[in-house]
Amino acid sequence: MTPRELARVADRILETKKFRDYPGARNGLQVGHGRPVKKIGWAVDADLESIRRAGKAGVEFLVVHHGIFWGDSALDRKMRARRIREARRLGVAIYSSHLPLDAHPEIGNSIGLLRIFGLERVKRKPFGMAMGRMIGWKVEGGRWKRSELVRKCEGLKGAWPRRSAALQSGGVRVVPAGPGICRKIGIVTGGFGDLDQVTKAGLDTLVTGEADYPTEVKARELGINLILAGHFETETFGVQALAERLRSVARELKTDERRKSLRESEVRGRDRGGDRGGDRGRVRGRELEDGGLRAEGGKRRRWIGRRIRIRVQP
Repeated sequence: MTPRELARVADRILETKKFRDYPGARNGLQVGHGRPVKKIGWAVDADLESIRRAGKAGVEFLVVHHGIFWGDSALDRKMRARRIREARRLGVAIYSSHLPLDAHPEIGNSIGLLRIFGLERVKRKPFGMAMGRMIGWKVEGGRWKRSELVRKCEGLKGAWPRRSAALQSGGVRVVPAGPGICRKIGIVTGGFGDLDQVTKAGLDTLVTGEADYPTEVKARELGINLILAGHFETETFGVQALAERLRSVARELKTDERRKSLRESEVRGRDRGGDRGGDRGRVRGRELEDGGLRAEGGKRRRWIGRRIRIRVQP
């Protein structure tokens, strides 16, 4: 499959056309090439380091969450041009999905974080409006220790030590202003700090990637637990799952093509076998009676009337 074909598959999986997104997102294929894709990889960000690592690993189609079109300053444009040149030089196509990948109910970032907490089977509802669509979840109907939620978030930090050291200072950031036993939890990955939505939903705890300082101050005053697990760390789930889904589609297509090719080879083989030996073994002759054609399987049948024996040449 070519990058363009894979991008169309990804858009169908994520229902990209149904989403409005921020101007810098530009969901879809951002850098392409015309060669068949043999290796699919993923990264959270389409930065220069990720592009180079992908090229070194032989990745020809890179799935990312934050593409190359964020920001419009002179510096942003200069960095973007450099990334595009490097991707083209290394033969790395870049496919980016932002809000569609956050929101997907099976392979999205928010459902991935919810599974880390073991809450995938708990009663949940969509939560966290962004550009007209819910991109997160709220869970209720149970009792969960705040300390346990924090511990599982710290495990995310340990899973990505290199990136965590570069992009985060310290461990998980916690504003423990709410109850120690959480009963209504909101989960939205990346950067989400809309406490208006949190209070309207009646949540006592919000788990997200990052929030600004004024949001932390408001959370203390409102008595809401705020657990900030890292922007990068909470958005690794979607790109991994989408890359694996695309690999699966490519494998299935390749298997189907092999089966089709095998069937065509068998048909050609039967046709060649019929020309050479089938007629000689099964139909030794053809008898034509008054303009009608009758094939006999190696036997002669005496017919009344004029009979013409036609021998089939091998």
